[in-house]
Amino acid sequence: MGLAIPTLAQPAPLPTPDRSGDYRRTDHQLWIVTDPDPNGLNCRWSRAMPSNWADPSVRFPRRNIRDWSIVRRFIQNTVLVANTDPAGFVTFTDEDDKPWLKVRIGAENQICLVRANQDFIRPIR
Repeated sequence: MGLAIPTLAQPAPLPTPDRSGDYRRTDHQLWIVTDPDPNGLNCRWSRAMPSNWADPSVRFPRRNIRDWSIVRRFIQNTVLVANTDPAGFVTFTDEDDKPWLKVRIGAENQICLVRANQDFIRPIR
């Protein structure tokens, strides 16, 4: 009787952008900043967002994220870790149907949002 050789699972394929360069509904957690802007990639958050934003019953403020305050900036090649709360997906859609990546910036579900577009970020392993 021979030894069984375990097979290694193939890693899941990296998310691919749509025709507009947007990364839509995904659960991928590791991303790298590709935005060459020397001022960095803006990460936004609204003071009107409830602290329990991950609660499915919470009411969100107006989702005009492009107008929300800049709370962080990430320089090119910064590795970002996405937040998967509450349903396992790492993107949040604004009122123009543009996806934004939920980036972890602290403990207890502290996040900010960067545009989930290939001009600014890309997934990594």
